[in-house]
Amino acid sequence: MNALENIIEITPIRTESDYRAALLLVSTLVDQDPLPDSLEGKRLDVLSTLIEAYEQKHHAIDSPDKGGIGVKNLKDLKAELLANPAVRKAYDAQAPENELARELIAARMQAGLTQGDVAARMGKTLSVVARIESGRGTPSM
Repeated sequence: MNALENIIEITPIRTESDYRAALLLVSTLVDQDPLPDSLEGKRLDVLSTLIEAYEQKHHAIDSPDKGGIGVKNLKDLKAELLANPAVRKAYDAQAPENELARELIAARMQAGLTQGDVAARMGKTLSVVARIESGRGTPSM
């Protein structure tokens, strides 16, 4: 085998059309499952690198940990929502049930019990205990 046979003919990915063609070729190569040191394996490696670079430049997804714009973390979203007086009132009205759920979970965990164990002792189903612990159900006597 001479050196020319090892040349991989791949062009840069500059347009969406190039990108789609490269994705199609990679899909075909992946289906062939080439050995890493084979010509097709090397072609797959190079194409994957080119596709990744193109995606980072043209299809990047904003991320809060990378300073992305328009993406909020949960803490910021909660603060924004609770700034609305109506939302704050509804949230505060749920506080007793949420606190009860936290206390029930803590007591169950401290006792080393599963939700199923608690349900059996109560004579209820596991789904009843899960609803109470999630705050979606209120226990009754």
